[in-house]
Amino acid sequence: MPSPSARRAPVNPDRRRFASGLALAAAAAALEPRRAFAQPQPVLMTAQRLELSPDTSPLAYDAGGIPPVLRVRRGERLAIRLANDLAEATSLHWHGLRPQDAAAGLPGLAPVAPGATADIAVTPRDAGIVLFHPGLVGTGPRQMRDGLAGILIVDHAAAPADAREVVLHLAETAPRSGAQPRILVNGRPEMALRARAGERLWLRLANATPHRLVQFAAPDQTLTLVALDGQPCEPFRLDGGRIVLGPGQRAEAMWDVTGQPGASVPVNLAQLGGASLTGSLAIADDAAVRTEPLPPLEPLAASPLAQTLDFRRAQRLDLAIQGAPGGEFLFGGRADAAPAATPAFRVRRGSVVMVALKNETDRFHAVHWHGHPARLLDNMDDGWKPFFIDTVICPPRSTSRIAFLAEMAGRWPVTCQTINADPAPRVLWFEVS
Repeated sequence: MPSPSARRAPVNPDRRRFASGLALAAAAAALEPRRAFAQPQPVLMTAQRLELSPDTSPLAYDAGGIPPVLRVRRGERLAIRLANDLAEATSLHWHGLRPQDAAAGLPGLAPVAPGATADIAVTPRDAGIVLFHPGLVGTGPRQMRDGLAGILIVDHAAAPADAREVVLHLAETAPRSGAQPRILVNGRPEMALRARAGERLWLRLANATPHRLVQFAAPDQTLTLVALDGQPCEPFRLDGGRIVLGPGQRAEAMWDVTGQPGASVPVNLAQLGGASLTGSLAIADDAAVRTEPLPPLEPLAASPLAQTLDFRRAQRLDLAIQGAPGGEFLFGGRADAAPAATPAFRVRRGSVVMVALKNETDRFHAVHWHGHPARLLDNMDDGWKPFFIDTVICPPRSTSRIAFLAEMAGRWPVTCQTINADPAPRVLWFEVS
């Protein structure tokens, strides 16, 4: 993961270099997905299986297979009616949402039986990107691997000037024949992007795979990260146009397109140890949008979230990721995928919590914290990176340290997923009282 003092290290799709970009996310421009906007009546979404070809049958919330993009303003209520046309139960989890009413918990996690419907409402506290998908318990991880996910965009009060928004929803699906999964960009196995020379693209990306690390590369292009995991950050350039995105992570970046009219810019997606997809950004034959560079980017408006942390009275704890027989693993000493009866820890509301995530295995793992965006701490001291995260990528045989303010009372899950492995994530939870 880059830091202000080490932002120019390249990220390439091999085991060691993937780690240097972990938890960074930004995107290339995308095909335009169908958008569903908040309205007085609930937005209808139907979980269904599609027959796209004789050997491919992904899951989707849309009959055309295009991942839905919902929109709402910060603090505005969004109502959804989820219909389940699957042969098994499903649910709806909001990855990155900080709800207005913490006492009500995270809406949508109750199972929806086959043939049933459920009315779900959310009121986001923060502007940015939220990923929604089935809950990560029971059948949820498999449904998500089959493509069942969508994006909620919570609009900023003032959109960045001189930028055109594009959304990139990254997923995968596996053919019935058992062949290797294919990368999907906005529901399609291709990435054909378009822009004008000198145009600024406001990229909004979500990695909807439950267990993949993905690298995006647009060589020699200028991408500037402005938000990560739904929280604005200090703008800084992603060198070489290379970024790595963990499962469930979201990001916003500004891409200042460079190149001659009529040129084609190569763009690539590559999973760590998995599939890859080669695409392009076609620069229109029209004259350049501008001949002079735009002024330096201003940060997006900050969320109602404490930007600094006081560690003098912080509660410190360790959580270990350990191997177990049969290719299984332990998280916090537990091998069970179901939540425990008691919390992994308790903390008073308003306290700062510092957590050392010790990965003692030879595999990458992704740890997701619900309801509490965290600072990623430096390895040598208690300084932090200039962004918040809610998903931490833990490289093999290493320790990752985070800190967060326990500002929302309630019971909050923590999930740990092995990268490139099918076992369901391990689930812990903590209580803020």
